[in-house]
Amino acid sequence: MAAANIASTGIVLEVLTKDNYLDWSVLVKNYLIGKDLWYNIVEGNLDSTGVEWKSRNGQALHAIQLSCGHYALRQIRNFETAQEAWNHLKVFFSEEDLNAADQHDIEEESLQIDMFHMAIKKGLWNEANEYITRHGENIISQKSLLSSKGWTSLHVAAVTGQYEIMKKLVEKAPWLLAEKDSAGYTPFALAVQSDYPIVAVQWMLNEGGNDLLTMQINSDDDDGDIPVLLTAIKGYKDMTGFLFCMTPWMTLRYYSDKIFSRCINAEIF
Repeated sequence: MAAANIASTGIVLEVLTKDNYLDWSVLVKNYLIGKDLWYNIVEGNLDSTGVEWKSRNGQALHAIQLSCGHYALRQIRNFETAQEAWNHLKVFFSEEDLNAADQHDIEEESLQIDMFHMAIKKGLWNEANEYITRHGENIISQKSLLSSKGWTSLHVAAVTGQYEIMKKLVEKAPWLLAEKDSAGYTPFALAVQSDYPIVAVQWMLNEGGNDLLTMQINSDDDDGDIPVLLTAIKGYKDMTGFLFCMTPWMTLRYYSDKIFSRCINAEIF
């Protein structure tokens, strides 16, 4: 009865099962497209900073959840974006070009990575360390198979403010400070954009080197952005001043117009 109630929303004919993924996915995708909840929400580059995006993401995620039965819903109920939920269901329920053994291996690997990332996100180091012990230190650098963000565990720790866990991860894999995600963000860039304490940013530079200051992040123009530009546009006065002093002079000259413009707009000076 519960499954019938969920399906009766009109989005799908029946809730998701292993046998109907193809039909289910077509119906849900068309529904989301019709509601303008597909592009840049489930598919494409995500800009998860705006209030409008968060509202549309919530609507899309809710529609996907309503179209699942209890078994599928249990697998995605902890995801916060519609894209993660959609990709997770695709891996678990689609049989495209995969035999049963391959499907099982992908399911198991993706589940372990995502559970590891979830433990880090929640600040549960003991639990996260158990995953490292069981699966080896390689899991630290592995990226989620279910998200287009391309985040390693260090990206997750940086964006969720888990500074102490960042230090533990860097002890094991210091090169990850310079690892870029799908949008070109390093964990260092995510940290400064989140207005970490200067002492924490200085520690990252000590561990990862000053090249972190000049690594480009994707932007709307051809030049890209560097960390000092990320903090300037956010209006972080102290952090912008610190990064300005640390960034090589030749790099500052190259980006001088953008730095000046963003500092003026943010009323930093």
